[in-house]
Amino acid sequence: MPDALRRPPTIALIASLCMFALGSSMGGLLIRFQDGLYDTARREVVKRPDVHGFAGAEVIDEARIAEIVEQSNNALRMLHVHGLGLGMLILLVSLTIVNLPIPEPLKHGLCVLVSLGALYPPGWLALGWLIPTWGLARLRGPVEWMFFVPFGGAAILAIWGTLACYLVALLRGRRLGEP
Repeated sequence: MPDALRRPPTIALIASLCMFALGSSMGGLLIRFQDGLYDTARREVVKRPDVHGFAGAEVIDEARIAEIVEQSNNALRMLHVHGLGLGMLILLVSLTIVNLPIPEPLKHGLCVLVSLGALYPPGWLALGWLIPTWGLARLRGPVEWMFFVPFGGAAILAIWGTLACYLVALLRGRRLGEP
């Protein structure tokens, strides 16, 4: 009978569950408060014609106003999707990591790295919240470098590291005559 799978470390389980909670809650909030969120974002955009480069006349700028409000809405939808997706990714990758035949400190390091990916989706919250007041152009760089690059990069690095460890274990296992 094969051995049971090992449980991922607490940090990975908490990160995964937080992402599931955030992603599913955001989906519910978007459905329940969709009109209110749209109206609030629109009010904030209209108040700041200088930030968004408007002519200043709502009638003239209507299409651009709708576009910016939609950017904000899309960022919140990305929070929903990435929250759920990162929850699954963290859970599955950490489950894989702890069951690899590699040293425990390496397992721990890879699990921490993949769990840091949970700090990636809040970048979408920052964008969704701040686009109406600050504008996407002003936010893009800071949000990318504060959230997406370091924490998305940590998750990606953990996935590639896990793949490399698995391939090395396979090669060593064959060389040593293990199944």
